[in-house]
Amino acid sequence: MIHIAWIRILPLLALLIGACSAHNPFIVSNKTTSAPVSEARYPPHTDKVFFTEQPLPPTVKFELISTIDVGKVWYGSSKSVYKSMAERARQLGANAVVQVKTWHQPAGYAWSAPHGSGQAIRVDDVDLLDSLDLEGSWH
Repeated sequence: MIHIAWIRILPLLALLIGACSAHNPFIVSNKTTSAPVSEARYPPHTDKVFFTEQPLPPTVKFELISTIDVGKVWYGSSKSVYKSMAERARQLGANAVVQVKTWHQPAGYAWSAPHGSGQAIRVDDVDLLDSLDLEGSWH
């Protein structure tokens, strides 16, 4: 009898635990999560953050701080994902987000809600980013 109760409860527990992920279709509020990759701590700032889908060239000196995941629950454009990702990057002290990906998927209350992910980094010479041949934008 106990086994039958667990069989009924386990799927519900899995659903609840999975709903914590920013990319889970069952989220009920906008989520921006980050997972630290290094021990480095940088102070938050209010400067613009550079976004690119590309990785940085090996000649650019930087430190990977964290991965960032954003999940929205309502229809919209990728601009809202960039805004949330930039806010989190500034909180982490990052001045760039690389390997940015955005997409739409069912989530929350929408069939096609914007989602995104990227790697928050701290570039030693942020002015260098404008001189590189990278496709990107400042947010």
